[in-house]
This record gives sequence, C-alpha cells and structure tokens, in this order.
Amino acid sequence: MEEISLKPMMKKYYAFVFFAFIWLFPALVTAQKSKSSLTEQQRLEFDKRFFSGMKEKMIKNYEDAASEFKMAILIDPGNANVHFQLASVLLPQKKNEEAILEAERAFNLDPSNEWYSKLLIELYKKDKQFDAGISVCELAYKTTKNAHYLYELSGLYVLLGKTSKAIQALDALEKSAGVNEELSRQKEDLYLAKNDIKGAIKEIKKLSDTYPDQLQYKGLLADLYMRSHQIDKGLEIYKRIQQKDSFNGFAAFSLADFYQQTRDTNLYFQQLCIGMKSSLPPKIKRQVLAEIIPSNDFGIWHREKCKQLVSLFEITNPSEPEPYLFKGDMALQDRKFEDARRQYLLSNDKSTALLTWEQIMFCDQQLQDYELMRNDAAKMMENFPDAPSGYLYHSIACRQLKEFELAFQSAKEGVNHATNEEILVQMLQNLGDMAHYAKHFALSDSAFEAAIAIEPNSSLALNNYAYFLSLRNIDLDKAESMSKRSIEIDPYNASNLDTYGWILFQKRKFKEAQIQIQKSLDLAPNNAEVLQHLGDVFFELGEVQKAMDTWNKALVLGGDVDALNYRIINNKLPLLK
Repeated sequence: MEEISLKPMMKKYYAFVFFAFIWLFPALVTAQKSKSSLTEQQRLEFDKRFFSGMKEKMIKNYEDAASEFKMAILIDPGNANVHFQLASVLLPQKKNEEAILEAERAFNLDPSNEWYSKLLIELYKKDKQFDAGISVCELAYKTTKNAHYLYELSGLYVLLGKTSKAIQALDALEKSAGVNEELSRQKEDLYLAKNDIKGAIKEIKKLSDTYPDQLQYKGLLADLYMRSHQIDKGLEIYKRIQQKDSFNGFAAFSLADFYQQTRDTNLYFQQLCIGMKSSLPPKIKRQVLAEIIPSNDFGIWHREKCKQLVSLFEITNPSEPEPYLFKGDMALQDRKFEDARRQYLLSNDKSTALLTWEQIMFCDQQLQDYELMRNDAAKMMENFPDAPSGYLYHSIACRQLKEFELAFQSAKEGVNHATNEEILVQMLQNLGDMAHYAKHFALSDSAFEAAIAIEPNSSLALNNYAYFLSLRNIDLDKAESMSKRSIEIDPYNASNLDTYGWILFQKRKFKEAQIQIQKSLDLAPNNAEVLQHLGDVFFELGEVQKAMDTWNKALVLGGDVDALNYRIINNKLPLLK
C-alpha cells in the first residue's frame, strides 16, 4: 500500500563587525600632502600613481591598485594616505600581514586621523592582536579625545577577558557622554558577568536616579533586587511602579514571575492579566503566552485561564495576528479543526505567514475536505510561490479529488523549489506518487530512483516505488527487494507490510501474501485498501465467503466503490495485469 507523507517542512554584547569604512572612504580624494617636500615633477608623478591606484581600486582591480600605490610610496614614503589605501586593497587579496604593516605606517604618520586608527584597530582585532589594538586606542584617544576610542577600548578588554578594565573604560566614557541607558546596561552586563550583583545594582540605581520619571529603569532595578534575593526591595519598587502606572506591563510580568515561583496562582493570574492589557509590544506578550500555554500552572483550570489571557491579548491588540494564532493552536489541541482553521485565517487577515498556512493545510486534511485544501493550497502558493510545501499540499488535495494531471503538475513544480536534500527527497517522493496516478510511469520511476539515490534508507520511497511497480505487475523481483528493505528500516509500518503482501500476491504466493497483509491489518485494522487486498487473497485461496465478507467490510469503511462492487457483483477479480 502506498504511504502518504506530510512531514512538516520547517524550529550582545559588542558586535565587532569589520567596518566597511575603508570602502566608504571617498574615491576621489586629494592625495594628502606629506611632510617631505617633493619637486614639481615628483608631485605630478605621485598624483598620477595615486589616482591611478584609486581608479583601479574603485573597479576592484586590487592587484593593479596595489602596484600603483607601491609606486607612489617609492616617490613619497611619508604620505600616510597612500599607505592607508594600500592596506585597503591588500585586504581583499587576503594579504593580512602586509595590510597590517601598511595600516601601522599610515597610523604612525598621522595618529590623529580617525580613518587610519579605525582600520588598524579592526585589523588587530581580526588578527586577535588585542593588546596592540588597546595601544592604538589609548594613543588615538590621547591624541583626539574622541570618546569612540573608549568604547573600542572597552570592547578590546572584553575580548581579553579583562572585565574590570572594560568597566573602567566605560566609566571614562560616561564622564564624557553622561549617564545613559546604553552605557549603564553594558556595565550592568559586565558586572553580572563577573558575578558582581552589587555593582550591577549600583549602575542601574544611578541610571534610575538620573532619570526618575523613567519607570522602566525602576523596573530594571527591581529585577536586580529580586535576582539578588532582596525580595522586599524588589516588591516595593514594583508596587510603586504600579501605583504610578496601573497597567505597567514590565512590572506586571515581573510580579507574575515572582508569584508563580511562590505558587500564589491568584496573584500570578492577576498580574498576567494586567500584562496582557498593557501597552507592551505584542512580541513580549507572545513570548509570555508561549511559555504559559504548554505548562499546567493553573491545574484543572489551566485551559480556561489561558483562553482568558489570549482574549485579553486580542482585545488589547486586535490588529495583531498573534492572539488568533494562539486561539487556533488551542483549538487544534482540542481537535476542533474547523474552529482552529477559522482562527488561523483570521490571523492571516492581519499578517500572512507561511507557518500559519501550514496549520491551515493540516486542519483541511484532518477535516478531509480536499476541495477546501486544494483552494487553500492555491492561495498558499500565490502568497509563497517559493515555498515547496504549498505545491505538496496542492498535489495531495488534487490527487484525493482525482484531478491527477493537476496533482502531477503541482508536484513537478514543487521539486523546483526544494531548498535542501531532505525537502528534495520529500518532493521527489511526492512527484513519484503523483506521476504514477497521472500515468506518467517513466517519470514516476525516475523520481523514485532519484529520491532513493539521495536517501537510500527512505522507507517511504522504497515502499511506494515497490507498490506502484506491483500495481503495474512489472519488475516484481526488484519491487520485492525494495519492499523487504523498507520493512527492515520500518518493521511496524502497516503500509510497508501490505505492499510486501501485495507483491507476493502478484507473484501468486497467496499464503505468504495472506500472512503479510494480516500483519498490516493487525497494526491498522480499519484500512479499506488493505481489506480489499485481503479479500482478493481469500478469493484466490478459494475462500469466497471470507472474500465477500472482507470486501463488504472494506466498502463500509469507504473503500474504492467501483473496484469493490465489481468484485462483489461479478464474484470475480479483475484480470491481473
């Protein structure tokens, strides 16, 4: 028996990104005057080489640019800019040591130039010469008093694991820039990294005192007090925040976390409700609900409490998709597929997402409404033309509706959108299925062969390929070998056992076929197609009444009406192919 697969196709500190400033440096610059004096002829030759190098750099002819800059350096080795430009074209050639040497020369000639110092610092960081980078930062700051270098200095100390030195650099920066959230949070992180909770509290208290009207800073301080087990101080601050702002979401969720830990479910739920009614970004509410819903925090009332929280989320954020997604997920858990589908569609009205369409397809399949599934899949393909899953669902729906050629076309298109080997195997297997039903047998065989070549242990591909060969009554030895292999891989798969039994039937080994098909029914007793196969076996064994009873049972269970009625009315089997 063919098996259908619908596997899901899916589940801070300093970011020292290498600066692109060397490429943003103006392409048409005036060659910097060096401290050495040049004759008029030398100056003209220098400018010729320099600007020729700049032209080659702009069109990414880095080797030619480097040659021109080197010729310019021979004329005027004291020109800092040409050393800088040479360093910038050595980098894409992966000549890092030479680039560092030239950047050092540019910086030493003009340590006050921000471009030169930044390039050298980044090259040192890339080469993990952090101590050298620190020296450049210190000299550049001493020369320019640019606070940027203190920020860089702190980052370099972090890379060296010298947290206290990093904090000192940020302290110096704070004296220049003033107390601000970014610096305070960075110092908080550094204090926490060295397990100095008192230092972190001191920093955030200073931030809160500097900006007394900013309740979020008070919330940060309260969080730290709670973390350091100074519960009374933390609770006092949270309550003061809520006195000033009764729907402060940060305070509400922090208090909810505390009451959850103390198992005070009434106050826990009360604070969660406040948080859901707050003006916090939907993303935060979604994260909170994503943790609560799978839990069992409220015992026998858990589902009801979760529904209330989601409803509050919806009331406060009616234009956001998340509340409807949660409603859909909860309806899905209750196996209320129509309601789940309706909620997912409401979510799509707010913001179309691929995962939501996947859920809609699942609901359609569970409802066994394949016309609905086909239409939904068509919309999914329209919204996400590069997603292979849309073509998969569309082809499966069309196959169920016996629109075999349309199913084949969708399956074929789906292969073109596979993004990795796992998905490619799945799409090839599906193409093999749909090509068989559309009677494109050669292409069906090729698709299965390709899938098995990529994944030799694909039980699904081995089973379906073997089954389709047996239906056509060709290559039965090959089909039997593949079927046995699929059973070795997945021995308790009812489809695999039925396929093996049907191959034995085609080879007229009826007693052996009966054993395998009965094993399949033991695992899945109400499969109409397998019952039809067992009825055929009984008939060939001369047990006509058993055959009739089995075929009638298959008919009741929704089996192939035409095929079963032919057997029952005519009291015979169709001619074997």
